[in-house]
Amino acid sequence: MEGKILRCSPNLLKLKCSLQEFQDLSFLNLLESLSLAYPHNDGTHLISLPLNLRKLTLVSFYMSREQAKIIGRLPNLVVLKLQECSFEGNQWNTTEGEFQQLKVLKLSSVHDTEWNASCDPFPRLEQLVLKYCYLEKIPSSFCDIPTLKMIGIHYCRQSVVESAMQIEEEQRDMGNEELQVIISSYT
Repeated sequence: MEGKILRCSPNLLKLKCSLQEFQDLSFLNLLESLSLAYPHNDGTHLISLPLNLRKLTLVSFYMSREQAKIIGRLPNLVVLKLQECSFEGNQWNTTEGEFQQLKVLKLSSVHDTEWNASCDPFPRLEQLVLKYCYLEKIPSSFCDIPTLKMIGIHYCRQSVVESAMQIEEEQRDMGNEELQVIISSYT
């Protein structure tokens, strides 16, 4: 039923929905903002996304390696928010050529994940916000992102805080005085 409704609305610019089953959303060519909950996703089906997306929010989403690559290759994606998501094999591997336009990355309640980023990840990233994330650390390659202006760490592991402070120190050594690291933790 939901697929039929969406097919009757190909000119949507913004969509917020919860899927109960796999949907091909690539036909929504004008869609710029998508907030999607897909709690029954087991990783066996890939979500086809419109290439015009500028803002993507995924909630309760299981991210297979291939799905993560598809999202990373969205050519116009500027804002990515992942909430209560988990990754195949508890690893998120971002590689060169992905997330070329991304400026804002917000991860909230991301399950135990090892985050690996190759050289030149997120070349235009300005803001990284981690909230209640169970990551081991922020990849050291974030030291090499000259556009980075803010890292927000809210209620994450101490090792994540330490990696953010290391990134800030290395960014300062390279002349980036704009970078702010904001840390909130339990008292």
